[in-house]
Amino acid sequence: MSLSFILAVMILLVRLHEMVILSNYHNYPPGSFSTLLFGIKYDIILYLRVSAVLMIPFLLLGLFSQKAARVFFISASVLLVLGDMLLLKYFSAAGVPLGADLFAYSIDEITQTVKSSGEINVWPFIFMTLFLVYMVRVFIKHVYYKLKPWMLLLISAAMFASLAPFGFLKPQPSDFENEFSLYAATNKLNFFSESVLKRYVFNEQIDKQSYTFKTNVATADGSFTYLDEDYPFLHQETTPDVLGKYFEPLETKPNIVFVIVESLGRAYSGKDAYLGSFTPFLDSLMDRSLYWENSLSTSGRTFAVLPSTLASLPFGDRGFTELGEDMPDHLSLMSILKTQAGYNSSFTYGGEAHFDNMDVFLKRQGTDKIIDNTGFGTGYEKMPASASGFSWGFGDKEIFRRYIDEIKADTASARMDVILTLAMHSPFEVENQEYYLSKFNERLAELKLPGKTEAFNRNYEKQFSTVLYFDDALRYFFYEFSKLPSFNNTIFVITGDHRMPEIPISTQLDRFHVPLVIYSPMLKKAAKFSSVVSHFDITPSLLALLDADSIISRPKAAAWIGHGLDDEEDFRVANAYPLMRNKNEILDFIDGERMLANKEIYQIYENMDIETVNEPDKEKELEAELNNFLLKNNHACKNNKLIPDSLKVYTYHGQ
Repeated sequence: MSLSFILAVMILLVRLHEMVILSNYHNYPPGSFSTLLFGIKYDIILYLRVSAVLMIPFLLLGLFSQKAARVFFISASVLLVLGDMLLLKYFSAAGVPLGADLFAYSIDEITQTVKSSGEINVWPFIFMTLFLVYMVRVFIKHVYYKLKPWMLLLISAAMFASLAPFGFLKPQPSDFENEFSLYAATNKLNFFSESVLKRYVFNEQIDKQSYTFKTNVATADGSFTYLDEDYPFLHQETTPDVLGKYFEPLETKPNIVFVIVESLGRAYSGKDAYLGSFTPFLDSLMDRSLYWENSLSTSGRTFAVLPSTLASLPFGDRGFTELGEDMPDHLSLMSILKTQAGYNSSFTYGGEAHFDNMDVFLKRQGTDKIIDNTGFGTGYEKMPASASGFSWGFGDKEIFRRYIDEIKADTASARMDVILTLAMHSPFEVENQEYYLSKFNERLAELKLPGKTEAFNRNYEKQFSTVLYFDDALRYFFYEFSKLPSFNNTIFVITGDHRMPEIPISTQLDRFHVPLVIYSPMLKKAAKFSSVVSHFDITPSLLALLDADSIISRPKAAAWIGHGLDDEEDFRVANAYPLMRNKNEILDFIDGERMLANKEIYQIYENMDIETVNEPDKEKELEAELNNFLLKNNHACKNNKLIPDSLKVYTYHGQ
């Protein structure tokens, strides 16, 4: 038992390190100290759980060799504490804890992400090494003592009781002011372990069940009429044309340009952003556009944005693009425009397009040209490198300039192009950094935010400076694009891929809350909508618009997840949406004004804030819906059952 107590002290020392050093070095938000102090409760629970798990092999080994038993316990303890320290280091830099999504990335992707953080230096690793050496020494030199039998019995009972699924043993969202506080209190090793167990045990149980096939599912605008039980997402394509009333009649093929913005969250963009808006140019564009203030990304990471926005696809096991060459046959906006109307297409990105298999997915759509940092060309400048010497690639202004230079030579043919920005990403290094840091202070003064919000924002001036840099780059993009003959015949779709986690997230819904803007000189009027929509809804609505004006003839059936954009001006949540917070974890589901997030049920309010509610029946209903989606998702993606052969005429891959 004395060995076990040493482990407890070491786990508590890791917490002390976070409270005293990491929270200050990484600018945890004000009030974090008390949250971290409260988190000691969950460190003790981790200690009890680890001790319970190690006790049985320790005792069995002790029957043969006391020395072998001690070596086993010491080795396991050192490795576990090392894991706790590394996971804590990740959380302090990323703002979110690491879970089973770790195993969804390749070694190259992990290396690239770690380098990008700018956190690679020798001192943290020296500290960890010295701490672990000290830990081993304490274990070896420790003083043995005996406890009274009743104390041994009590502690042993506590150890095994900690393994029970009691609610009070894990942090409850309702006990914390925001999501960051929830995760700050959480023991990061415990979070990682539970995530891995849920991913690799729970999903196996789901695979053994069968989904419920429904012929009709009610939506706000009618219903999905499903067509074939073996193709669980296939339904009649009857998405209503809600966009047509806002556009002049499309007499020629319009160009469509997607501007997908890395980490553009509603928390800091658009009117009434709760942290204040740091995108003044985009805000002015919203006033001249169709603007959904309550739009949702489908994931908390970039990997899902292309399949969701361009094809309204399910997630697969670890994100649709992770299926690589085994992606099931599917329809997409790009492939339909290419096969039905002869559109040209391109993808422009300042980083490496093979990250998250983006290039593999885009080639399946028939993308004519993929421009990334491996073939950007001369005359363009990369973003400044981080302290580790790493740069993701080219900044947003250079990305926009590269795209404009590319299309200047081809303004006659109809185009569908995708631009993915990069600057609003760790390590948050951009050209003219000092200028944008100064601009951050100017913007903060203009916003006149409440004192608490202003103090919070000042902790993240580098992150906010990249938001201002992007906004300037977007202003440049529209200024240059407006000079081209094709400008007046172009539809621009602007949205974020997810909210930035490095600025602490307030709620489980906040991570997905992004603006959605559709701008075009062909708009008859601007409008702002408060209805909740998602990336899944974009492609069905654009196709409905083009079909209504006879630009294309859309398929009679499709496997879209989305129902189309909702143009209700007042707040409502008309449809159901699965959400995948990161690779390996589909834990969230929205149906109407209720959200299931990691087995907790919340009500969604008009300001997109959420609050836990006590509705056991509704919770079970949402859990059943989420599980049913997972079953359909697994069946369709593993067995190539999204669309039948008859629809492959609309796919570039099927030509």
